[in-house]
Amino acid sequence: MFRAGRLARCVAALSAALVCLCVASPATAQLRIVTYNTATGQNPGTQTARPETSIILQAIGAELKAGISKPIDVLLLQEQFSMQVTTQSFVDMLNSIYGAGVYARSTINGATSDSQARAGRPGLVYNTQTVQLISELAFGNVGSNDGLDGNPAQQPRSTMRYQLRPVGYDSSADFYAYNSHYKSDTGTDNNNRRLVEAQSIRANSDALGDGVHAIYVGDYNIQSSSQAMYQHLLSSGPGQALDPINSPGSWTSNSNFTSIHTQSPSNSLQFTGQTIGGVDDRFDFQLMTGEMLDSEGLSYIPGTYRAFGNNGTHGCCNNSIADGTGAAPAVLDALTKASDHLPVVADYQLPAIMGVQVAAMPTTVTLGASISVGITISNIANVVAVNGADELDYTLSASGDLFGGATGIDFALGGGNVHQVGLNTATPGLKSGVITVSSSSQGAAHALQTFPVSFEVFAPFLAADFNQDGFVDGDDLTTWKTNFGLASGATKATGDANVDGIVDGADFLLWQQQFNAASSAAVSSAVPEPAAGIMVVAGLALLFQRRRSRG
Repeated sequence: MFRAGRLARCVAALSAALVCLCVASPATAQLRIVTYNTATGQNPGTQTARPETSIILQAIGAELKAGISKPIDVLLLQEQFSMQVTTQSFVDMLNSIYGAGVYARSTINGATSDSQARAGRPGLVYNTQTVQLISELAFGNVGSNDGLDGNPAQQPRSTMRYQLRPVGYDSSADFYAYNSHYKSDTGTDNNNRRLVEAQSIRANSDALGDGVHAIYVGDYNIQSSSQAMYQHLLSSGPGQALDPINSPGSWTSNSNFTSIHTQSPSNSLQFTGQTIGGVDDRFDFQLMTGEMLDSEGLSYIPGTYRAFGNNGTHGCCNNSIADGTGAAPAVLDALTKASDHLPVVADYQLPAIMGVQVAAMPTTVTLGASISVGITISNIANVVAVNGADELDYTLSASGDLFGGATGIDFALGGGNVHQVGLNTATPGLKSGVITVSSSSQGAAHALQTFPVSFEVFAPFLAADFNQDGFVDGDDLTTWKTNFGLASGATKATGDANVDGIVDGADFLLWQQQFNAASSAAVSSAVPEPAAGIMVVAGLALLFQRRRSRG
């Protein structure tokens, strides 16, 4: 018969609300990455973001693609006069849209072969609520040599490498963005200078080793996939670049590639008055390593790569982007006025984030009781769409005085799965164990979580309840009196309350301490009156003294 008081405490503990033992999720998980040559490296001339750019940046953030609509997370820019002047103007513009302090920028001004920096440098703007800038590096052999004199060719300006980490993740979710503005124009000399930059980039990315997530963005200034620099980027090795839309060919003025052309959104560039021919080239790219294309962890989301504002309806070739229907008229008009390039946008899923909730543990349980505790395991990546984060693959195990285990999968926004871990109540005493939940998902945040737990198992009856009827009363005293002096082999049924194998005064003291104790359900008028109980105890004490004196 169970003691109802202890059982009630146990039930109350088990029915308590779930206690959250997980890590709070960060800002929205998936990333929207943009590369954009903004034509703001002019000297003399424009060195800050043109007013129309605000319309474009807002429209990119509002665009719904593959179920995802969110502000820009990473903005990789070309033709920046300097980070302090040009790139800061984009930070200010984005913060005026989304709030002070939301966006920040890179700090390093890469080298340039033009003493006036008229072609501008690569730069970075990032959303501090979703991305951390871990490091930035300017590298490459910068100069004006074209290689035709037998000396090494040089690239016109530094390549920038940015190491980025999504907020809420550790270094296993880091990725690298290589931002370039390759030499323009055709001819062997310019091809040489583009190739030397591609070689430098691949040497750098290959040195990072296998398994690195990297993207290669920028204004490539090439007309076809057969160009040497492009083929070198795609050559085998740890940092091998791949085209997520797999569109090789001769891109210039080719109607087969109308929807991916990015050069010259207007057939008369309105901020300079030049006549430049209209949309006709694929100059701007986001290439990426295979690790970004395996749908595991940090990965490109298929179907989200686009030349912003270009759905191919403007016609090919050399027409204004404003002749099409790829965005609202006001946005298309802004694209013709803000730059001589279109932005290239792509969305990326991020790794899962594992959250674990363990139900409130009971502090005491009854011997032999069947008790289990619920464990809720969830993918808590804070996404706007299910495809914004990788699935969570996990394993649950238990050790020590716990038993049970499970494996499972939870998708972002899936709500979690509940599993049970049992408590071993086979023997009385203090118990402990560890609940372990681990994830094998690539780059998952909080992928290993352990929860040490402890509880105590009590026998269902008090030590001095020798007949186990739920009361410590005169009947138990009678058992003790009958067997008092038994020197070995004693059991609880014969009056051994402290389980030392004998029936003696120590067992009587336990009976005395527990006298009148019972489960609340068992308490009745059958329990002796207090005064009578005191008389019984006094009498037994006298009996005990007489027996000792006889001995």
